Amino acid sequence: MNDSIHDDFHNNYPRYLNILNVPDDLAIDQIEIPELIGSGAIKRTKLRPGMELVIADCRLHQKQTLHFQSDVPMIELSFWLKGNNDVNLSGKPLHIRDNHCQLAFMQHLDAEMYCTANEPILACEIRLAESVFIDLVETLGGDTRLDIKQIVAAEPVRIFQQAIQPSEQLLVRQLLNCPFEPPLRKMYIEGKALELLAIYLQKCLFDTDDSIPRNGKGLRRTDLDKICAAADMLVARMDQPPSLLELSRMAGISDFKLKTGFRELYGTTVFGYLRDKRMEQALFLLETEGISVYEAAIATGYSNPSHFASVFREKYGFNPGQWGK
Repeated sequence: MNDSIHDDFHNNYPRYLNILNVPDDLAIDQIEIPELIGSGAIKRTKLRPGMELVIADCRLHQKQTLHFQSDVPMIELSFWLKGNNDVNLSGKPLHIRDNHCQLAFMQHLDAEMYCTANEPILACEIRLAESVFIDLVETLGGDTRLDIKQIVAAEPVRIFQQAIQPSEQLLVRQLLNCPFEPPLRKMYIEGKALELLAIYLQKCLFDTDDSIPRNGKGLRRTDLDKICAAADMLVARMDQPPSLLELSRMAGISDFKLKTGFRELYGTTVFGYLRDKRMEQALFLLETEGISVYEAAIATGYSNPSHFASVFREKYGFNPGQWGK
């Protein structure tokens, strides 16, 4: 594909950083924050024509207002691991906070971001030109299509915002810390970026109720509600979980229906679901609270830290003590 047809899209990167007085040059892929303004850097990786990843790891010494303006239709999925800032998007206020993500469909962007002094920022943004996005979401074997005009609903910007779940946090961290050799990094990063994009498109556009997964179509509504309630109880008491019989009594459903319902709804056993949720919570605590491996083990119901580390390693492929290093 000819890069030139996406020049307007890729040129937005240096234009967004007008406060740093960088030249309007398409070749700039890493911008160091001048010492007078702050510290750190903002890096752009062009994954393919019309698709790029931007990573910001920096802080500003003083309050700053960044101006963003673009007439290039695009889709942006941004993850903020650190940083709390307010944004005005075409007259609509938005608060960006730690461990939240935003999926944005933009036809026209006229925005201001109000950056807090000395607030650390760690964020990554996956950006796609609208034409590339349309090519990626072409229907394969189905009749459900994504109509961008319907999503945007005549607004210049449509935003979906939600907390980053621990399982997706791991994918974001893998984007930030690619383990592959340089010749393979672009391939790896693009794969992770597209996986994250698919996950959040599913959540924001197709899953109308996040508390009810899209499996379990064969279950009666009353049983479905009870199984979802049982799952919530299990997670709420993950440090001291009830037995299967106790859980079934608490939820008002037979243990047989509970076991078969969990397999139908979540694709795993009751305690396989608990194990996954424990690991997600452990990852979240290690990332956001900075606690020790022992503390993460106790908080998620493991009295034996060695067993906890073994389960964690099986789930994520590395030891819990290596997280964040």
